[in-house]
Amino acid sequence: MVKQTNLKKKTKAKEKKTDKKETVKKPKQKKKTSKTSVKKKLRKKIPEQHFFVLVTGDRLKNVKELADALGNIDDSHYNHHVNGAKNDFANWIQDVFEEFDLAEKIKTAKNKEHARFIIYKHVCNSFW
Repeated sequence: MVKQTNLKKKTKAKEKKTDKKETVKKPKQKKKTSKTSVKKKLRKKIPEQHFFVLVTGDRLKNVKELADALGNIDDSHYNHHVNGAKNDFANWIQDVFEEFDLAEKIKTAKNKEHARFIIYKHVCNSFW
C-alpha cells in the first residue's frame, strides 16, 4: 500500500507539472519606446561610414545636426534629398538610428522648415 500511495503522489505531481506547461502564453505586445532609449539612440556615436553626406558635401553625425543643417541649406539641395521618389533623411534616421517614429513623421514634412520643426520637437520631447 505504501508503494501505491507513493505512486499516486508521483502521478499527481506529474499532472501538476504538465498542467503548468499547458498554460497559454500571451503574445508579446510591441514595446513602447522609452524616453531613455530615444536619448541613447539620438546620442549614439555612429561610425564615419554612416555619416549623412549632404549634396553640399557637409557631413552630419546625428539627428540634431540634420535639423541645424536644414536651416542653412537651399531648397534645391533639400529637394535633391527629398522628393516624390525618395526621402534620404527619413531613410537615414530609420536605418542608422532606428528611430522609426521620427522617420515616419519626417516623411510627412511639407518642406525643410517643417522637417526641421519635426526633428526639434522630437528631440525636445525625448529629453523632457
